[in-house]
Amino acid sequence: VMQLIFVCLFCQGFAQERIVGGYAPVPHSIRYIVSLQTTSRQHFCGGFLINRFWVITAAHCNIGKMVVVAGDYSLSIYEGTEQEVFPHFLVTHPEYNSTTNNSDIMLIKLRAPIYLNNYVSIVLLPRQDASIAEGEMCRVSGWGYTSPTGGQIPATLRTVTLPIVSAEKCNSTESFNGRITDRMLCAGYNIGGKDACQGDSGGPLVCNGRAYGVVSWGRGCADAEFPGVYTAVSKFRRWIDNTIFSYYSRCKKN
Repeated sequence: VMQLIFVCLFCQGFAQERIVGGYAPVPHSIRYIVSLQTTSRQHFCGGFLINRFWVITAAHCNIGKMVVVAGDYSLSIYEGTEQEVFPHFLVTHPEYNSTTNNSDIMLIKLRAPIYLNNYVSIVLLPRQDASIAEGEMCRVSGWGYTSPTGGQIPATLRTVTLPIVSAEKCNSTESFNGRITDRMLCAGYNIGGKDACQGDSGGPLVCNGRAYGVVSWGRGCADAEFPGVYTAVSKFRRWIDNTIFSYYSRCKKN
């Protein structure tokens, strides 16, 4: 039986695997990513801004109390560009399944708006059910170790570009053997070596300027034949829009 290792920074022994095979981008060139941190300011997941009040991340990143940090590049240095905002509330997708990681997506409503500037911006989303072609190059970003075997935690943001893998290939007997649902997206190389991993949970997979994926789960890290698995954002665009709309509709009534 093939063992699947779910992306979980809180699981003992899994925390040391994050962006592998990537590089440090130009500081503050990836402005839509946010760091989700504990109240003691320990990074545990990524996320991304879709407007000044709302962040998308993975449902399995729901630890309750947290702080959202935008405008960060180096987690170990105060750069003066950071904006820290506490969540107002969290909205986990109602069909999220922690066993299969299907519908692994969550919205965070912020208590105060994020100020958009030269260090912070939003990212666009694909329309409902929009597809992304096999082989399309996409970028995933996050903070953490650069090797599956652990080592020194890099202080700065890391990023890597990966090709989209077809659902048929990802679901083949040589790979995930049918465990990929139509709400998931795969990206990576056949030979492995480049991937997002456990500590990058909730971060964005951006293709053609739009966030098509949310870092969700995988088997190991950067393993050959096992690409990273992402929540397919286009399958949830209607839910995202409806959730945000219903919140503001309730506010107007009150």
